[in-house]
Amino acid sequence: MEIFSWILTIATIVAIYSIMGLALNIHFGYTNLPNFGIAGFFAVGAYASAILTAPHRFREMEIFAGFAGGMPGRFEYPFIIGFIAAIVFAAIVGFLIGIPLLRLREDYLAVASIGIAEAIHYFALNELWLTTGSAGIRLIPMPTGNRYIFFIIVLLILAVVFWITQRFYRAPVGRVWRGVREDEVITSSLGKSIFNARMWAWVVGCAMMGAAGSLWAHYAMAIQPGEFVPTTTFLVWIFVMVGGLRNNWGILLGAVLIIGFFEQGTRFLPALGAPYIMPAIRHIAVGLLLILVIRFRPQGVIPERAAKIEAHI
Repeated sequence: MEIFSWILTIATIVAIYSIMGLALNIHFGYTNLPNFGIAGFFAVGAYASAILTAPHRFREMEIFAGFAGGMPGRFEYPFIIGFIAAIVFAAIVGFLIGIPLLRLREDYLAVASIGIAEAIHYFALNELWLTTGSAGIRLIPMPTGNRYIFFIIVLLILAVVFWITQRFYRAPVGRVWRGVREDEVITSSLGKSIFNARMWAWVVGCAMMGAAGSLWAHYAMAIQPGEFVPTTTFLVWIFVMVGGLRNNWGILLGAVLIIGFFEQGTRFLPALGAPYIMPAIRHIAVGLLLILVIRFRPQGVIPERAAKIEAHI
């Protein structure tokens, strides 16, 4: 039974990260929006869902935060409410942030998105009344209380996100996104709004990242700001590049290889001397794999395929 529990843990984490990878594919793969703020929208979804579904904060948390008896809590809404709220809040935050960011050139957008994610991280770290600061939020309920059933829920949500992402690629809006990616001037000359197309892709991707954050919060049953750091963003970028940017099947493969095998699978190996050695080896291995892929297979393991035309642009 222990081996099944181990596999279940890795598979659930891979599925959650795959949702973020598919969201990044909409941003960068489809529309050429280099979002390096994935961790920020991941955090928005996680905290939105946790705040609405977790029971009242512990007494010691309230004392720590200095708001004894006055902290938010006792919403205790069901998982589905928290999940929907995570999607909505992440989409709203993405929309508000996108108004100024999406007018920037791609390289400036990449830098600005990192700054936004760090701002969200430090807000969660220092805001005591809402997020309880560094203490985080605990006792987040797992739907049904059964890890196996929750894994099925995560898989179903991943399947829905995958289907939506595939449909977007083949639909007229997906062709507009790819037109923006390839040549904004030509796309604009066809009467398409570049800003609206970018905003639509940006909001959809941010909403998916919020959904992943909600699933993460309910799976871990506790969150704290240290989980939503740039490392999370870089891991998503790495497995998307390795698996195959612009190919959703490649992204799933990349998530299994990088998140499942290198990042999570190696955590269960015996320690080699000091506790910091294995994490260092893991990061070196992931970095070397990325270098090899960029050098010999820059399009990824599974490259982009031409879409079937179903309607006029």
